[in-house]
Amino acid sequence: MKSELALLAFAGLVLATSFARSAGVYFTDQPAGAAGSVFSLAPDGSAQQLIATVRGTPDLRGIAWHRASGRVFVLDNGPAKQIFSIRADGTGLQAVVSLGASILNADLEIDEVSAKLYWADANPGASGNGFILRANLDGSDVEPIVTTPPGVAAAPYFLFLDPRDGFIYWGVTSSGNGPSSFRRATLAGALDPDFLLTTATRTRDLAVEPGTRTVYWCDRQSGALFKRALAGGAHEIVLNNLNAPHGLALDVEAGKLYWADTGGRGSGPFNTSARRIARCNLDGTEFENLSIPAANSEPWDLALDVGSPTYADWRMRFFSIATPQSGPTDDADGDDAPNLLEYALATHPRRDSDVPRLTIEGAALRFTRRLDAQLDYRVEISTDLRTWHFNGDDTALVWTSEQSPTPLGPELEIARVVAGPALSGASPLFFRVRVTDSSGMSGMTACLLRRA
Repeated sequence: MKSELALLAFAGLVLATSFARSAGVYFTDQPAGAAGSVFSLAPDGSAQQLIATVRGTPDLRGIAWHRASGRVFVLDNGPAKQIFSIRADGTGLQAVVSLGASILNADLEIDEVSAKLYWADANPGASGNGFILRANLDGSDVEPIVTTPPGVAAAPYFLFLDPRDGFIYWGVTSSGNGPSSFRRATLAGALDPDFLLTTATRTRDLAVEPGTRTVYWCDRQSGALFKRALAGGAHEIVLNNLNAPHGLALDVEAGKLYWADTGGRGSGPFNTSARRIARCNLDGTEFENLSIPAANSEPWDLALDVGSPTYADWRMRFFSIATPQSGPTDDADGDDAPNLLEYALATHPRRDSDVPRLTIEGAALRFTRRLDAQLDYRVEISTDLRTWHFNGDDTALVWTSEQSPTPLGPELEIARVVAGPALSGASPLFFRVRVTDSSGMSGMTACLLRRA
């Protein structure tokens, strides 16, 4: 049955030749009266690629990226009423979920931890309830998780998942240009009656920055991006004078806010992010248009892949194409740490308060390192700061021993290293970490020193 659905739903889909890349932005573009498309581009706006075009009368809306499988998931609310997935290079099209006869299916998100797909069924204009549903990534075990009361005042439209704190957030569809709101429920589906974020006009997508517990959102009608403390307080404008911002995503590590602006607000303005994918810092500075639109482009939603196995991937997330001091040997924030060390130890290259550090815990050296990165980390040890030893040197001795690392998500881990048998009981001890870029882009080696 699933293969029949795929044949019927995607008879008009044309795959484009594209190339997978580690760091990327994926977005749906749904021009009025034209074929819908899925695009990708690099985080700094370079290398825009067409992944697929859906002919006929599609209605491409929500999009999500699943890192483990390297697949992009897309919700088509047109006649197909399907969620499909495709590889980042435009191959391997698969039908995932049939959405039935629901009137308005909108956003979708993926919980990487549980490997679950979530989507919104707003059901506007009908007497029935709205729903947030979920399924396995292969489309099996579809189940409603959140049921909202009938009508547009609570019906889910855009979604955001917060697996760390166990919440689903959604923006409601709203009526006309009047007030709107955001609601939330637990991942088990229990509505939170104490959370309500109300805005003056039509809200769209939202995201929560976990470090500061700040919620960011798009207001389509006022053409602005807002933020507020998650616990409450005044609304603050992050950036305004936009056209119709809809989809939104955060790159938390880089401190960047990305959005899709449909350009669908006839009153303008049209000289900022209209019909584009754009980004800025979380404080609204460094606004950049990223995508190159067609005359009728209407990007609806976007998703980020922040994987950074190379320095080049990481640089695109933190620096624009024109930003100076973005090379691996540069020191963009003047904290005496070259950008390569900032990359290797997961600090921000443009904040001088965020400095790469080595930490001593008891007799162990601790530092953050990247997983699957094209970097070589070498821990060296000394008793006098003159002679340095490392495992694999010409002595054939075991100078250091690594303890079990602590995972910090899919990109990072905390490494812990102690003195090995060759220096058992020695004091004092000095550690240093030497980092070398092995991607071929730079032959630079950088190091940090710490006494145990």
